[in-house]
Amino acid sequence: MVPGYPAWIHDARQVRDIVACLASAAAVAHDYGEPERYVLPHLPYRVAADTLGQVCSDAESAGWDGLYLMALPAFELDALWEVLGVLRRARGGEQDAAEVLDLVSDYAARCFLPPRSVDDVITGLERFLAVLTLDIPAVRTVITTLLLEGERDEDFRAACGGLVAAWLAAGIAQ
Repeated sequence: MVPGYPAWIHDARQVRDIVACLASAAAVAHDYGEPERYVLPHLPYRVAADTLGQVCSDAESAGWDGLYLMALPAFELDALWEVLGVLRRARGGEQDAAEVLDLVSDYAARCFLPPRSVDDVITGLERFLAVLTLDIPAVRTVITTLLLEGERDEDFRAACGGLVAAWLAAGIAQ
């Protein structure tokens, strides 16, 4: 389930740009015989960047009212989690992720207005994943009702309210 309002997508677009840059840097490093320079091979970064872009595009084209059911293949979510892990390691100062930290820090500080930090990038990806992987009873109730074209009764409305409350708790304001 994804929310039908744009606030949660804004940071994801910026994260997508940074992850796409990591994918390109990792591909070049691989070509020059340094496949571990950016911790992961370029493919997980590319899959994560493409997924971020596709979800943002799909959500925007759907319009901005209501809730949307979106299914993603597991490998796309896995790539997003892998990239988040690398970003966290970089922020934590792990030596093998130093190149990632340098690239992300420079890109985020110089290419966005206002400038962003590595923490902002990580928070943006965490929020994005929080929306995509939210697994609470309210989500299951809403999905079941929508898929089975069930009655949108008080339980459904309460589940929608619970879903919005969870998004708000994750920092995705409406």
